[in-house]
Amino acid sequence: MGPRGFELHELESATSNFADDNKLGRGGFGPVYRGYLKDLDLDVAIKVLSEKQSSQEESEQGLREFKAEVKVMTQLRHRNIVKLVGWFDSNKRLLLVYELMTQGSLDKHLYNQERILTWKQRFRIVLDLGSGLLYLHRDCEKCIVHGDIKPANIMLDGSHNAKLGDFGLAKLVEHGGECCNTVFLVLQTVNRLQLSFLRFS
Repeated sequence: MGPRGFELHELESATSNFADDNKLGRGGFGPVYRGYLKDLDLDVAIKVLSEKQSSQEESEQGLREFKAEVKVMTQLRHRNIVKLVGWFDSNKRLLLVYELMTQGSLDKHLYNQERILTWKQRFRIVLDLGSGLLYLHRDCEKCIVHGDIKPANIMLDGSHNAKLGDFGLAKLVEHGGECCNTVFLVLQTVNRLQLSFLRFS
Protein backbone atom coordinates (compact mmCIF):
# COMPACT_ATOMS: atom_id res chain seq x y z
CA MET A 1 0.00 0.00 0.00
CA GLY A 2 1.35 3.40 -0.97
CA PRO A 3 1.35 6.70 0.95
CA ARG A 4 -2.06 8.14 1.85
CA GLY A 5 -3.64 11.14 3.46
CA PHE A 6 -4.39 10.93 7.19
CA GLU A 7 -6.94 12.67 9.37
CA LEU A 8 -5.49 14.86 12.11
CA HIS A 9 -7.17 12.84 14.86
CA GLU A 10 -5.35 9.70 13.66
CA LEU A 11 -1.97 11.36 14.09
CA GLU A 12 -2.95 12.95 17.40
CA SER A 13 -3.90 9.50 18.67
CA ALA A 14 -0.65 8.00 17.35
CA THR A 15 1.46 10.54 19.26
CA SER A 16 -0.68 10.94 22.43
CA ASN A 17 -1.65 14.38 21.14
CA PHE A 18 1.96 15.22 20.20
CA ALA A 19 3.19 14.69 23.75
CA ASP A 20 6.64 16.00 24.65
CA ASP A 21 7.62 12.46 25.67
CA ASN A 22 7.23 11.45 22.03
CA LYS A 23 9.33 14.26 20.60
CA LEU A 24 12.33 12.89 18.71
CA GLY A 25 13.90 16.22 17.86
CA ARG A 26 13.47 19.24 15.68
CA GLY A 27 14.04 19.70 11.97
CA GLY A 28 14.52 22.85 9.94
CA PHE A 29 10.80 23.69 9.86
CA GLY A 30 9.42 22.09 13.00
CA PRO A 31 9.44 19.23 15.53
CA VAL A 32 9.46 15.50 14.79
CA TYR A 33 7.45 13.06 16.92
CA ARG A 34 7.45 9.31 17.38
CA GLY A 35 4.05 7.68 16.84
CA TYR A 36 2.31 4.34 16.53
CA LEU A 37 -0.44 3.74 13.97
CA LYS A 38 -2.61 0.97 15.40
CA ASP A 39 -4.50 0.21 12.20
CA LEU A 40 -1.22 -0.34 10.34
CA ASP A 41 0.67 -1.80 13.33
CA LEU A 42 3.48 0.56 12.43
CA ASP A 43 5.90 2.78 14.33
CA VAL A 44 6.32 6.10 12.54
CA ALA A 45 8.06 9.45 12.71
CA ILE A 46 5.78 12.46 12.17
CA LYS A 47 7.31 15.73 11.00
CA VAL A 48 5.23 18.79 11.87
CA LEU A 49 5.62 21.97 9.86
CA SER A 50 5.67 24.63 12.53
CA GLU A 51 2.68 26.98 12.48
CA LYS A 52 4.81 29.84 13.80
CA GLN A 53 7.45 30.64 11.21
CA SER A 54 9.64 33.65 11.81
CA SER A 55 8.71 35.21 8.47
CA GLN A 56 6.29 34.93 5.57
CA GLU A 57 9.22 33.83 3.42
CA GLU A 58 9.99 30.94 5.78
CA SER A 59 6.34 29.93 5.82
CA GLU A 60 6.19 29.87 2.01
CA GLN A 61 9.48 27.96 1.85
CA GLY A 62 8.10 25.36 4.25
CA LEU A 63 4.97 24.93 2.14
CA ARG A 64 7.06 24.54 -1.03
CA GLU A 65 9.21 21.88 0.61
CA PHE A 66 6.13 20.05 1.92
CA LYS A 67 4.58 19.90 -1.56
CA ALA A 68 7.88 18.89 -3.17
CA GLU A 69 8.41 16.10 -0.65
CA VAL A 70 4.93 14.65 -1.11
CA LYS A 71 5.19 14.90 -4.91
CA VAL A 72 8.55 13.15 -5.07
CA MET A 73 8.28 10.60 -2.27
CA THR A 74 4.90 9.20 -3.32
CA GLN A 75 6.72 7.88 -6.41
CA LEU A 76 9.62 6.21 -4.60
CA ARG A 77 9.97 2.55 -3.61
CA HIS A 78 13.48 1.50 -2.67
CA ARG A 79 15.13 -0.15 0.32
CA ASN A 80 17.55 2.76 0.73
CA ILE A 81 14.96 5.56 0.59
CA VAL A 82 13.01 6.42 3.75
CA LYS A 83 9.41 5.36 3.16
CA LEU A 84 6.75 8.06 3.20
CA VAL A 85 3.70 6.55 4.90
CA GLY A 86 1.43 9.55 4.38
CA TRP A 87 0.61 13.16 5.17
CA PHE A 88 -1.95 15.56 6.60
CA ASP A 89 -2.61 18.82 4.78
CA SER A 90 -4.87 21.64 5.93
CA ASN A 91 -4.80 25.42 5.85
CA LYS A 92 -3.37 25.51 9.37
CA ARG A 93 -1.16 22.42 9.71
CA LEU A 94 1.10 20.33 7.50
CA LEU A 95 2.39 16.94 8.67
CA LEU A 96 4.49 14.25 7.01
CA VAL A 97 4.47 10.64 8.24
CA TYR A 98 7.50 8.38 7.66
CA GLU A 99 8.60 4.92 8.69
CA LEU A 100 10.49 5.20 11.98
CA MET A 101 14.27 4.90 11.66
CA THR A 102 15.22 3.73 15.14
CA GLN A 103 18.92 4.66 15.01
CA GLY A 104 18.20 8.23 13.96
CA SER A 105 20.27 10.31 11.57
CA LEU A 106 23.88 9.66 10.64
CA ASP A 107 25.12 12.95 12.10
CA LYS A 108 24.11 11.78 15.58
CA HIS A 109 26.61 8.93 15.20
CA LEU A 110 29.39 10.94 13.58
CA TYR A 111 29.41 13.64 16.24
CA ASN A 112 28.75 11.44 19.30
CA GLN A 113 31.70 9.57 20.78
CA GLU A 114 29.33 7.19 22.57
CA ARG A 115 27.77 5.96 19.32
CA ILE A 116 30.85 5.40 17.16
CA LEU A 117 30.26 3.39 13.98
CA THR A 118 32.58 0.55 13.05
CA TRP A 119 34.38 0.74 9.73
CA LYS A 120 32.25 -2.16 8.49
CA GLN A 121 29.11 -0.16 9.30
CA ARG A 122 30.54 2.94 7.60
CA PHE A 123 31.35 0.99 4.44
CA ARG A 124 27.82 -0.46 4.43
CA ILE A 125 26.36 3.05 4.75
CA VAL A 126 28.35 4.26 1.73
CA LEU A 127 27.12 1.29 -0.32
CA ASP A 128 23.52 1.84 0.80
CA LEU A 129 23.66 5.51 -0.12
CA GLY A 130 25.16 4.73 -3.51
CA SER A 131 22.36 2.23 -4.15
CA GLY A 132 19.70 4.80 -3.25
CA LEU A 133 21.27 7.48 -5.43
CA LEU A 134 21.57 5.13 -8.39
CA TYR A 135 17.85 4.40 -8.08
CA LEU A 136 16.98 8.12 -7.97
CA HIS A 137 19.20 9.06 -10.89
CA ARG A 138 18.74 6.09 -13.20
CA ASP A 139 15.72 3.95 -12.37
CA CYS A 140 12.95 6.51 -11.76
CA GLU A 141 10.77 7.79 -14.62
CA LYS A 142 12.54 11.15 -14.28
CA CYS A 143 15.94 11.71 -12.73
CA ILE A 144 15.47 12.89 -9.13
CA VAL A 145 18.18 15.20 -7.79
CA HIS A 146 17.95 15.21 -4.00
CA GLY A 147 19.60 18.60 -3.55
CA ASP A 148 20.43 18.36 0.17
CA ILE A 149 22.49 15.27 0.91
CA LYS A 150 24.21 15.54 4.29
CA PRO A 151 24.60 13.32 7.38
CA ALA A 152 21.47 14.82 8.99
CA ASN A 153 19.38 13.55 6.04
CA ILE A 154 20.79 10.02 6.03
CA MET A 155 18.76 7.83 8.39
CA LEU A 156 19.70 4.51 9.99
CA ASP A 157 17.38 1.65 10.90
CA GLY A 158 17.85 -0.83 13.73
CA SER A 159 20.44 -2.78 11.74
CA HIS A 160 22.29 0.39 10.67
CA ASN A 161 21.03 0.12 7.11
CA ALA A 162 21.14 3.62 5.62
CA LYS A 163 18.20 5.34 3.92
CA LEU A 164 18.09 8.76 2.32
CA GLY A 165 15.38 11.11 3.56
CA ASP A 166 14.17 14.73 3.46
CA PHE A 167 13.29 15.41 -0.18
CA GLY A 168 12.04 18.96 0.35
CA LEU A 169 14.63 20.43 -2.02
CA ALA A 170 14.46 17.63 -4.60
CA LYS A 171 14.06 18.38 -8.30
CA LEU A 172 12.81 16.19 -11.14
CA VAL A 173 14.82 16.54 -14.35
CA GLU A 174 14.98 14.71 -17.66
CA HIS A 175 17.46 11.87 -17.96
CA GLY A 176 20.67 12.65 -19.80
CA GLY A 177 21.16 16.24 -18.65
CA GLU A 178 24.33 17.41 -16.95
CA CYS A 179 22.49 18.01 -13.68
CA CYS A 180 21.68 14.31 -13.59
CA ASN A 181 25.12 12.89 -14.29
CA THR A 182 24.78 9.85 -12.04
CA VAL A 183 28.47 8.97 -11.85
CA PHE A 184 29.44 12.53 -10.95
CA LEU A 185 26.69 12.98 -8.36
CA VAL A 186 27.28 9.62 -6.68
CA LEU A 187 31.05 10.10 -6.50
CA GLN A 188 30.65 13.66 -5.23
CA THR A 189 28.30 12.50 -2.49
CA VAL A 190 30.42 9.51 -1.49
CA ASN A 191 33.54 11.69 -1.33
CA ARG A 192 31.78 14.11 1.02
CA LEU A 193 30.57 11.25 3.19
CA GLN A 194 34.04 9.71 3.32
CA LEU A 195 35.46 13.04 4.49
CA SER A 196 32.86 13.12 7.26
CA PHE A 197 33.75 9.58 8.29
CA LEU A 198 37.46 10.38 8.38
CA ARG A 199 37.00 13.67 10.21
CA PHE A 200 34.99 12.08 13.00
CA SER A 201 36.65 8.67 13.19
